[in-house]
Amino acid sequence: MELMAEERKGNRLVGERSPYLLQHAYNPVDWYPWGEEAFAAAIDLDRPIFLSIGYSSCHWCHVMERESFEDLDVARLMNETFVNIKVDREERPDVDSLYMKVCQMMTGGGGWPLTIIMTPDRVPFWTGTYLPRFSKQGMTGMLELVPAVNKVWREERDDIKDVTVKVLEMLDSFERDPEEGDVSMLPLLALERLKEDYEPKYGGFDGERKFPSPHKLIFLMRYWREHHDQVALDMVIKTLDNMIKGGIRDHVGGGFHRYSTDPRWHLPHFEKMLYDQALILMALAEAYAITSKQEYRQAAEELIVYVEKRLTSPEGGFFSSEDADADGEEGSTYLWTYDELSSLLSAEDMVIFKELYGIWDSGNYRDEGTRMRSGKNVLHLTSFVAEHATKKGMDPVTLMAWDVDLRETMRSKRDQRPDPALDDKILTDWNGLMIVALCKAHRYLGSERAFRMAKQALTFLEERMVVDGELYHNSRIGHMGALSFLDDHACLAWAHLEMYFLTHEAKQLERVLVLTEQMINLFTDKEEGGLFMSREDPLLLVRIKDLYDGAAPSGNSIAYYILVQLAAMFNDARIVSVVEGSERHFLKELRVVPSSYAMFINGVLMKEMSKTLEIFGPGNFHIEGYHPHLLTTMAEHLEKGAVRQRPSYRLCLKGTCLPETEDLTEIKRMLK
Repeated sequence: MELMAEERKGNRLVGERSPYLLQHAYNPVDWYPWGEEAFAAAIDLDRPIFLSIGYSSCHWCHVMERESFEDLDVARLMNETFVNIKVDREERPDVDSLYMKVCQMMTGGGGWPLTIIMTPDRVPFWTGTYLPRFSKQGMTGMLELVPAVNKVWREERDDIKDVTVKVLEMLDSFERDPEEGDVSMLPLLALERLKEDYEPKYGGFDGERKFPSPHKLIFLMRYWREHHDQVALDMVIKTLDNMIKGGIRDHVGGGFHRYSTDPRWHLPHFEKMLYDQALILMALAEAYAITSKQEYRQAAEELIVYVEKRLTSPEGGFFSSEDADADGEEGSTYLWTYDELSSLLSAEDMVIFKELYGIWDSGNYRDEGTRMRSGKNVLHLTSFVAEHATKKGMDPVTLMAWDVDLRETMRSKRDQRPDPALDDKILTDWNGLMIVALCKAHRYLGSERAFRMAKQALTFLEERMVVDGELYHNSRIGHMGALSFLDDHACLAWAHLEMYFLTHEAKQLERVLVLTEQMINLFTDKEEGGLFMSREDPLLLVRIKDLYDGAAPSGNSIAYYILVQLAAMFNDARIVSVVEGSERHFLKELRVVPSSYAMFINGVLMKEMSKTLEIFGPGNFHIEGYHPHLLTTMAEHLEKGAVRQRPSYRLCLKGTCLPETEDLTEIKRMLK
């Protein structure tokens, strides 16, 4: 049974700012936000806690809400049995990361919506993900689960205690045993593992579902640059080619969807995340610098336009995501029936378009949940446009221009459809990643649009996300959320560092050093090494040190990547100590599956291969080509008195510097 919208009453989420929490503010479930009030209520009522974690653009979160959280029978059972807490994982990544790890350890899997049932003192005893209303396909339904949990809670509390004891033991196992050793062998180990995991037919490193994992591609390109391993570069090209051609790319509106539900990159899961746009743009920009493939440039430039149009706030910050659904239907914004396309295109154009984009009369798209054909089409290139033109005896330039014009016509038509919901909160860490990507787009693609957007966003973060010297993690409509996490400091420092390499403004480097100092003070584990994800928080069971580079790199990986660059530039003892502490703390797990920590391994490559180019005087500090490990800096920013009237240069490697020279040509020769 479900209430009509006008009959619904608001719950405790009505006053929240998160779009995800507000989506649940009128559920009949008596939701609490994460906080002391909820935990006190659980203790007072002697009830377990039902913790539900998701995010606003999550399709299966919406499905579970419609099936269960809006159902009066399910809500009544939940309200009688639990204290119910809703968490936006993007607002509280620390809470999400902790309980996701517990779920993975208890069940072997995870995902969102994440469902945790735990004691009032926040120790889980049951974990899962999406739950239907009724039991089906091996999944326990809410109408069966909730009464069963209630019975165990009332009658078999000792059994629950046994489970929680084991969970606490698992949480203790999160602590790592520091280990001395050499990290220089990790890039080769990571490469060997990626070669094993690589899927050669369509690229990528997954099985049935394909995630972009751009940080793995970036590692492979950088490994190729330093070690000339052609297989590493070939894996990147095959993967990017198929991503760009596939349905995971929005060929009409620009940008990329979150992942593909099939091995061919054809059938996307339709939400569009800011961090994916950032990381894929980084990979495309670096790949273009290596290959000069125009398809990479085009996909990158269209992605930038998409972010500017759909994910940029009026003040210049970047919004978080767009939903998979519109009007309650997954992918409806992006799919086309054959009749829609036939009415929009001329008969002649339709013949070419149908073959080029793999359009079927009956529809080529299968629903993710049912795997049944929907009668609609998702666009995916059967070959690159220029290749198709050559095969058909057409002029490539003419067909590429035709393709751009036709997709613009489709975009205008698609703009008349309902928009997917926008999560308009600002996250400092994801904004930092986007700024880094835009800086790389300017460096490698020469995009002035990207440079302008990067500067505006960086100004926004410094003016709006810093209050009285404190960095904040999130905001929405001018309202500040949680204080910063490790990822926020690391990503914002990275953004300033990339901007420094473009502009060589002293203020950018100074800000990097301030953010790094704050990061070290707030998050470093001085006893065991590594950096905690969050600040001290009495409501968290444990402070965790996350290393895994999932859909986005971890805070520890990005922090390490930043710190090794600063260590190369300044040789600061405290920075070096934090770098070495992270290596000792994480070395054991880095050795086991190094490919799972690709961003950290990028940091190891940077440490081993970085070169510092010090510029004296008014020199030309733009070095063309692909030099991902070259750190260009104004010498006067590193040492006092290093000012010259004539431009000169000094190249340094691992603390050893070559003689200063005015011959930039000689510098370029050595860099090759």
